[in-house]
Amino acid sequence: MRRAIRPTRTGVTSCLCLAVLLSGCGAGQDPAPGLSDFQAPPQRVVVIGPSTAETMIWLGLGSALVGVSDFCSDPHAASLPRVGGQLDPNLELIAALDPDLVMVQGSLPTVHAWCTDRGVAFRPWKTQSVAAWREEVRGIAALFRIEQQADLKLQEFDAELDELRPPGTSRLRTLIVVSRKEEQIAGLLVAGGGSFLNELLHLAGGINVYADQARDYFDLSEEALLEVRPEVVLELGGEGDDELRTALWQRDFPTVPAAANRRVHGLRQPWVFLPGPRMLDSVRLMRARLHTP
Repeated sequence: MRRAIRPTRTGVTSCLCLAVLLSGCGAGQDPAPGLSDFQAPPQRVVVIGPSTAETMIWLGLGSALVGVSDFCSDPHAASLPRVGGQLDPNLELIAALDPDLVMVQGSLPTVHAWCTDRGVAFRPWKTQSVAAWREEVRGIAALFRIEQQADLKLQEFDAELDELRPPGTSRLRTLIVVSRKEEQIAGLLVAGGGSFLNELLHLAGGINVYADQARDYFDLSEEALLEVRPEVVLELGGEGDDELRTALWQRDFPTVPAAANRRVHGLRQPWVFLPGPRMLDSVRLMRARLHTP
């Protein structure tokens, strides 16, 4: 398993910690008995995974949700019970919600075992690419018998995505920083070519300095940072405005072009790191930051 982002590190949210944790966890589990036995669409669904909950709501299935993770930020789920997260699922509360289906992101052995013992259908997803998200959409649609509706939604998504594709212009070499230490540019965790963030950056008109790195997220040494010399730095999560971020980069790495040219930008919105329907908004946000002088 790859190292997760620690919530105690500044510049990062707990939800982002879980998103990166998932990148190292394959589903690795067969669905619990009963998933293929639904005679009708599931009626009471608990979802531990903010992106999957948002996808459910996007597909018009919000009324089937009875519980979501602590890190679900979709306003349409604001009133739903919170059942913990990837690291601390609240099995007692899940039991009280009496679900007929539990869906999760990544590998949750305790939840899987709980579902198996009680005959509750269980469906894990590992959604770390745009293509994998489309597969998740179609999988959920099949469970709820809304394949045609899902196809139309995906067509709309793809049409918007095509409109966002940049013209064949030069691309700014960009470093995506997922996490770092609080008051210094050190302990960097960055996005590689295997992450969906790499895909979104390309769609926004940038190029990941580590696009050829097959890993999704990995630690970056100071020496490597000086070698790649990014033109733009995008930092996910965290506190502080761009002026503060830039000042830290200029203090610690003044020769890096992104620091020298004041092109260090924060992406603090919680949905930026979710591989779900708001990936379109993430592309728009990245594009806006890439074109900010």
